[in-house]
Amino acid sequence: MLDRFVELVNKLRSTSGRLEKEGYLREYADDKEVKSVLHFLFNPYIVTGISDKKLKKGNAMPLLASGGDFAGLLEYFRRNNTGRDVDVEYLHNFAINLDDETREIVFGVIKKDLKLGIQEKTLNKVFGADFIPVMNVMLAESWEENKEFLTDKEFIVSMKLDGVRAVLIFDGDTPVFYSRGGRVIADLVELSAEVMALNPDYVYDGELLLTNPPDTMKAAEIYRATVKITASDGEKRGVDFNVFDRVLKVDFMNGRSDEGAYSRKTNLEKELKKIKSEHLIPLGILYKGSDTAQIPVLMDKYTANGEEGLMINPSDSPYECKRTKNLLKVKKFHTADVRVLSMEEGTGANKGKLGAVHVQFIGPDGGKYTCKVGSGFKQDERELYFANPDEIVGKIIEIGYFELSKNQNDDNYSLRFPTFKHVRNDKDEISMH
Repeated sequence: MLDRFVELVNKLRSTSGRLEKEGYLREYADDKEVKSVLHFLFNPYIVTGISDKKLKKGNAMPLLASGGDFAGLLEYFRRNNTGRDVDVEYLHNFAINLDDETREIVFGVIKKDLKLGIQEKTLNKVFGADFIPVMNVMLAESWEENKEFLTDKEFIVSMKLDGVRAVLIFDGDTPVFYSRGGRVIADLVELSAEVMALNPDYVYDGELLLTNPPDTMKAAEIYRATVKITASDGEKRGVDFNVFDRVLKVDFMNGRSDEGAYSRKTNLEKELKKIKSEHLIPLGILYKGSDTAQIPVLMDKYTANGEEGLMINPSDSPYECKRTKNLLKVKKFHTADVRVLSMEEGTGANKGKLGAVHVQFIGPDGGKYTCKVGSGFKQDERELYFANPDEIVGKIIEIGYFELSKNQNDDNYSLRFPTFKHVRNDKDEISMH
């Protein structure tokens, strides 16, 4: 089993071509054992508790080494997934007599970070749509583009946070935090202790944010500090879990909960208030009603205090594990007139069409900087500009953006969430509004 999996790994690593990788995978379509390793590696709901840092601390005991059954090793870590010292020792004992290449592959499988140049969707294409479960959360549409959706509806408004999206799911009695993309955010030690008071039958959806940031810290700096903590190895402290929704685990796995948004959020708030924890923060409801005129009023009030924006749910709307109008985001964007320097072809559905443009804008220091704008283009615009580059390259375009931010690794500036609006044929200079 292990030899055949190593053989597949070497084949996948030998090419960067998508079709070639799919072809290699199909060679193992009837190999249940190799497929079980791929399932273990890519299934986001299988966790092992083993990280690089823990692995480097552990040591093998040669007298216990067996180099044993790989299937047995996977089963062991299905059942023992909290990263105890004895588990690290067990893994080292298994691998002690393996050659360097095979040991690296085994460790990568158990750490669940083995790089093969493939994604879950590739495996599901080759082995069937349900081979790897896909982590999906509720994602918002734009309020500006869907204002009519709220007509004659009662809705609730809450704060929009700019943090690291996280979903808490219990694996038995073990709490596991996942990123929006299904990556395990391990070793959140403060939060992991506090969430043990929550109901393990529910999935909790929210944002991780830096605990008690200084008043002088801007939203972009808070976001970067949060990302730095959550992306680090080892124990992670100093972040809060701002929880804004909860659904039954069985409903989340099925992709939908029909319990209304107002009911879900009020029951969540009651549960969190009973716990009175330090790092679990309920995100309260700012408004409940049907007066859409209150949305810009609330927007002005809270963005004036430095908040990012608002989120809106119809009161009786379901939780859906997809992008949906039942969650609308209201963000205060700035606008800028920027010059298009070049363009690039898209990928996937946008192959043979415009993917993005590279633009020049003015930073807060008066200097000129560049960034990429890939959002906001309609499909017919992507086709038009790709076929006729002169229609956009060299021209001034108006874009929307959330804020100017300074890069962490250099002194350059970037625009967060830049979005194309239209070409400005009436002017020929760049400016920030």
